[in-house]
Amino acid sequence: MSGRLEGLEPSKVFHFFEEICSIPHGSYHVDEISRYLEDFALKRNLRVIRDKANNVIIYRDASKGFEDRPVTILQGHMDMVAVNDDPEIDMDVTPLDVCHDGEYIYAKGSSLGGDDGIAVAYMLAILDDERIEAPALEAVFTTNEEVGMDGAIALDASLLKGRRLINLDSEEEGVFTVGCAGGIKMKAGIELEPYGSENLSDKACVRISVNGLLGGHSGEMIIKNRANAIKICGRLLYDICDRFDVELADIKGGTKSNAIADKAEFEILVNKTDIAELEAVIADIEQEIRSEYIKKDDGIRITAAESTLGERCVFSGSSLKKLASFIMAVPDGVQAMCGWTDGLPLTSLNAGIIERKGNTVYTYHELRSQMGSSLQNLKKRVTAIAGAFGAVCENSSEYPEWEYREDSPLRDEMCRVYREMYSAEPKIEVIHAGLECGILAQKIDGFDAVSIGPDILDIHTTKEKLSIKSTERVWKYLLKVLSA
Repeated sequence: MSGRLEGLEPSKVFHFFEEICSIPHGSYHVDEISRYLEDFALKRNLRVIRDKANNVIIYRDASKGFEDRPVTILQGHMDMVAVNDDPEIDMDVTPLDVCHDGEYIYAKGSSLGGDDGIAVAYMLAILDDERIEAPALEAVFTTNEEVGMDGAIALDASLLKGRRLINLDSEEEGVFTVGCAGGIKMKAGIELEPYGSENLSDKACVRISVNGLLGGHSGEMIIKNRANAIKICGRLLYDICDRFDVELADIKGGTKSNAIADKAEFEILVNKTDIAELEAVIADIEQEIRSEYIKKDDGIRITAAESTLGERCVFSGSSLKKLASFIMAVPDGVQAMCGWTDGLPLTSLNAGIIERKGNTVYTYHELRSQMGSSLQNLKKRVTAIAGAFGAVCENSSEYPEWEYREDSPLRDEMCRVYREMYSAEPKIEVIHAGLECGILAQKIDGFDAVSIGPDILDIHTTKEKLSIKSTERVWKYLLKVLSA
């Protein structure tokens, strides 16, 4: 893979980006990239701290003439959402197969990790070049942002002198993010009853698959009202249970709690004499769903194929109906819109994963809100609904919203530089996705931050791609801000 991005500008940024892509760095698998960042600093005689959470802080002294400028924190996360559609790819050990078409960089068969590998590449390119003029810098590389912002939660902010922070975890050039939603990860487990009868000779095992959905980031794309494969499975199961005598063999789907599930499948046992009718019912439901998502999610496909049960445990039809009812009842998608910003969701949630472990089926949900009280109310609502079906909820990785700051000297300065460079105004926005700025704001007195980044399309999916020209423009802008 080495050298595939050679010749692209800015050369040093893409050099480090390609190095990062050669190191598997999905969430929870960050030891190697954390060591890489620490070694990078040590080789250049830069002061570095690597903490127990694998967060890395690298310090760079102020350039000559910049000693009196405020210390600036540059921040991004080192982990990526590692998803793939090639069964031969093991994202825990396999480097990304990075390519480009002259306009975009992408990875064959998997997500790219531009979110947030480009931030890491930007910071390394700055730290590597003493000619770049800047105030004293504190480059903060956090871990496991994509699975609950664990690194930011664990970070000891007393190690930082800076009070102004440029976060490099946004995906649209020309947009300055200055606020974000808070969030909670929830897991619900519903125990199923094993099927008591041993006589299954009249039954056939059928696998029903939901594929072709767009998916996407559950914060940024939730407003698009795209289909969720897990919710579609719940709908299918609910209708099938009403019409046929069936038992459950297995169910699984989705990849990450913060990614809209783009595929899911379940296996059921059905009377052999009912297979033709089952296929007709599935085809009718597919047509209904495809009609409901016209121009929102046009690629939905639902297929049925006979499978082999083997020695697997089977669960009763009554348990299956309870599970289907639970999936149907739990809300999903945008729950309320903000009253103060047009087009911004106030509160939402996403069913990102469903899986069976033993006799229990687990669903994993990402809850978000711009308002703490609304987030807590949604948590109670999901817990109450789950309890009504005998499911038990667990909460983890709760993080706060990042409130908009009316008086922001950093934002004012960055806007001034943007106007000078582009003769245009940047777009100032608060987003429904989560950023680590909310956590850091609670740890740093006088916290003043702006989040920026180049154009990255379809993050958290195998369609992810990073704009080459946008990466270059944002690089030049970032250097201008640092030297202003």
